[in-house]
This record gives sequence, C-alpha cells and structure tokens, in this order.
Amino acid sequence: MTLQLTQEQKDKLREYLEKKCFSFETRPYQEFLARGDNVVVNLYNSGKVVFGGSNKERIREIEAFLLSIGAVEVKKKEKKYPPIDASGTRIGTDEAGKGDYFGPLVIAGVLITEDEEKELSKIGVRDSKTLSETSISNMAFKIRSILNKEKYEVVWISPIKYNLLYKKLGNQNRILGWGHARAIENLLSNGRDCKVAIADQFGDQSYIENALMRKGREIELIQVPGAERDLAVATASILARDKFIYKLREMGESYGLVFPKGSSNVVEFGKQFVKDYGVDALLNVAKVHFSITREITGGFVPQVNAKNWQGRKRGKDE
Repeated sequence: MTLQLTQEQKDKLREYLEKKCFSFETRPYQEFLARGDNVVVNLYNSGKVVFGGSNKERIREIEAFLLSIGAVEVKKKEKKYPPIDASGTRIGTDEAGKGDYFGPLVIAGVLITEDEEKELSKIGVRDSKTLSETSISNMAFKIRSILNKEKYEVVWISPIKYNLLYKKLGNQNRILGWGHARAIENLLSNGRDCKVAIADQFGDQSYIENALMRKGREIELIQVPGAERDLAVATASILARDKFIYKLREMGESYGLVFPKGSSNVVEFGKQFVKDYGVDALLNVAKVHFSITREITGGFVPQVNAKNWQGRKRGKDE
C-alpha cells in the first residue's frame, strides 16, 4: 500500500517510528528511510510513504496508524495496453530475478501452437506476478506436462556467472538480451516452424536483436511493454519465476538460510551474511553491481576473478 501524508502526518509518523525504536537514514528525495523489525519505511519529500520488508504484520500496524490519522491511500493506475497482434504458433519469452538482489537471473521461453494455447488457457495461465508461489509451482508442473521438452527452454544464470557476465558486458540489459536470444535460438533449433517471437520490452530493442543468430534473425521479433498479456509470454513468465524460486531456495539450503526476495529488505540480512561468510561470498549469492552491495559492505564491491570463479558447466543452467 502507498499512502500520501501531509506535513503534520509526516511528523506524527516519525514520532511513531521513533517510539518503536526504528533507525533513520538520509536518502536523496526522501524525508527519511526508517528500518526496524524487518520493516523498511520510505517517506518521500512528496509525502508518499512506501513500505518494504518481510514483517507484514508490523507493516499493517503502521498502515493502520497512518489511516487512523487521515493518510490517504494512493491508488495505482493500471496501464492498459492494446492487444498484441499475434496468434497461432509463436514463441514467448520472459525473465525473473532481474530486480532481486539475491539469487539468479532466469530467462524462459516457450513455443506454443493454437492447440496448446487452448490447453494453457484452460488451466488458467496468466502473468506470474498475479500468482502465489504455490500456484506458480503447480501451474509450472501442468505447463511442462502440456508442452514437451522441445517446446520450452529455461536458462538460469547463477549469481557468480551473472557477476562474470556483468563484468564483461557492463549492463544488465545486455545480459537479458543474451538470455532471451539464447532461449529463442534453442527453441528454433528444434526444427519447429515458427515465424514470430514475443518478448517483454525491458530496454532498447537492439539488446535482443543484436544477440540473435541466423535462425533468430529470420523471424519477426515483437517487443512490447506488458507483453505478459500474451499467453505465450505469460506461460514463459511462470516457468521463469518457478525456476527462480526453486534456485533461490536451493541456494538457501546450501547455506542453511532463507534468502530474502526483492531488493528492499536485504541490507541487514546481507550484513550478517558477510559477517558469517566473508565479503567475497556475495559473488556466489548476489548481483553485486546493485548499489545495495555498498550499503552492506560499507562501500566495497567484490570483484569476480579467476580465483573465485569456478566455471562449472551445468547444461542449460549457465
């Protein structure tokens, strides 16, 4: 929930959080950022307050307090996009993990026919952002049973490989472009007759276009914002998110930890992780180019090199 506060309400919020023993930080364009009890409160100069963190009960308590003193909820305007002019056999690609500090980057692609589209529609496939983790897991299982192995492709880039690629390419969108292109090329290499691929537009269209090879350059590539409204892209979004959740959980099991998702409630967790495992261990679990790394380490960003990079091949995984 996003709330709008008056100046008087801003003061009351600070007083309330001080009594709850929150710590305060100064940030650009913000009155303050407050941390406490696994909650992050961002109060902007405009009066908007945005919450983050894993303690949902405490967030609801703060929201209830603000509403009780007259704060107004800011309703998000839903973007309405026109239908995508594509039907029949087509490829859809989408990614997961690009905004998550911990965990891999995952790009998934599917190739569907009209008959498979009907089956996917029957099981309720839609944008993974509208589904719970349990629903994503269950639906991903059904999707894999509808599509044979030649019709879906999941490329996951482990944190250490991601950090190596970022050092080489210097741009997350270039990594995404490479991942989307690889998913498309691998699906086309299976010999299926397909003339169209659809991807969610995450930057300049050239990021995917330039990464495509011969087969990929022979098809029509459609890149549009909100592409998950196309069923093929929505299907890919579920497979990508399912793989991300699985790999994040697997990574956590190897350390005996539960890594937080997103990037708004990870600093304290990251500091404890560095204390326990050392700063270079961040290369194995996090996307270290995020500015969060400097908050965790006090300004130092570990660098991937021959010593800490062990380039193990994992089939499709990297």
